[in-house]
Amino acid sequence: IAQERNRLAALMSELTQSVVVCNLDGQILLYNQRARAQFRALSASTAQGAGSELIGLGRSIHAVFDRRLIDHALATIQQRCQRGASNPSAQLITVTPAGQLIRAQVAPVRDAPGEVSSGEAISGFVLMLDNITREFEQETLRERLLQGLTEGSRASLANLQAAAEMLDLPELETEMRERFLGVIREEVATMSQRVRTLAEDTTNQIKTRWPLEDMLGADLIAAAARRIDALPGLRAVASDVDA
Repeated sequence: IAQERNRLAALMSELTQSVVVCNLDGQILLYNQRARAQFRALSASTAQGAGSELIGLGRSIHAVFDRRLIDHALATIQQRCQRGASNPSAQLITVTPAGQLIRAQVAPVRDAPGEVSSGEAISGFVLMLDNITREFEQETLRERLLQGLTEGSRASLANLQAAAEMLDLPELETEMRERFLGVIREEVATMSQRVRTLAEDTTNQIKTRWPLEDMLGADLIAAAARRIDALPGLRAVASDVDA
């Protein structure tokens, strides 16, 4: 058992996703380093070693996840097992005491893989965790910007249409014509500023959305050269690059 446990721990340590293995009571049996780092960010403490109060062998996962959420996920998995699902799982989202938004995929640990319809077949569960706080904030900001653009543009377009219709009147006095032209210039300037603001904010969000990983400089140059060579009429020559 110890040998199998060490093998599983070695495998989990290589995963880039946070993984926690618990028994049915919520007692933590195994976790990887990514999960430890995740729980450090979830901790409300700022002291050194923060997160250790949340995760550790023998600790309860219910310090982060409400027991009712876990029980509901396990009940959903059990129902899917009884319906004959080969790989049943459930998802849940919760807010931690530190205010972080966590999405977890729950998968069962079975004693006997063939006994999918038996209630005793599930002896624990695996949690695969993602901190979606920043993703949620960015989506919220994007929606707010788009809604602001839509609502503001609707009012500006209505003013532009009204001014254009008045300018079509042949008997319109010169003073009124200048006033309506001023309305058009003002609304166009407002819409232009609104679009520029949206473009700047969207550009910043696109920059931060790309995943950042370590990469060899030589690999980056080689990839760029291949993309350039694929374009018609272009040829890329790369000098020696520090690997």
